[in-house]
Amino acid sequence: MNRDRRAAGRIADMTEVGPRRRGRPKNGAAPATEDRMLAEALHAFAVHGYQGVSVRDLNRSLGVSHNLLHQRFGSKDGVWHAAVDWGFGGLVAELAQADDATADPEVRLRTMVRTFVSFSARNPDLQRVITSEAGQQSERLDHLLETFVLPVLTAFAPLYGELVESGRLRDVPANTLYYLITSGGGAMFSQEGMTRRLFGDSPFEPAAIERHAEAVADLIIEGLRKPASAEEP
Repeated sequence: MNRDRRAAGRIADMTEVGPRRRGRPKNGAAPATEDRMLAEALHAFAVHGYQGVSVRDLNRSLGVSHNLLHQRFGSKDGVWHAAVDWGFGGLVAELAQADDATADPEVRLRTMVRTFVSFSARNPDLQRVITSEAGQQSERLDHLLETFVLPVLTAFAPLYGELVESGRLRDVPANTLYYLITSGGGAMFSQEGMTRRLFGDSPFEPAAIERHAEAVADLIIEGLRKPASAEEP
């Protein structure tokens, strides 16, 4: 119970920061604001992985002095932590903002799924970073899990548990549900090249993203719904 309160508190704390435009700013945007620096850094780590990123090259792409990022964030590791905190912090804040604690648990769970998928679609570098880091144990993976993933799971798991206990939803393994929502909901956008080859540009239109998020939320909730017992003949 105390862990649940701490997780909910951490999510609530993220909403104290004012809303910021998410996603990568267009090239040539000047000057290099902190949001632009962090967005470009997040994208670089998402595309090339931690080992493949050169902070010097990142400074060059931003059009700033060759040591600006080191001066601002201390090290490559500091750049990584600042970038993922910027990116995933936005997700946590949007989930918290969308949640209505007074609503029915099923409505809250559906809203969480829809909001997660919509945000992930608009910010595909988040799933790319997770995929890059998830293959092996590291301090970076620990940071992602302990700071963002586990607090969200801990805050919202009681909703699902309550719906299972009341008989409204079926009980499925937590790992099954987690990957259906996260990978199933966001892979179309993190795998942008293949998606555009298979389905063209239309899935990336804002209205199409929201339809996709709604469809994923509907499929998850309806798939979990416990069928009514057949009436006795």
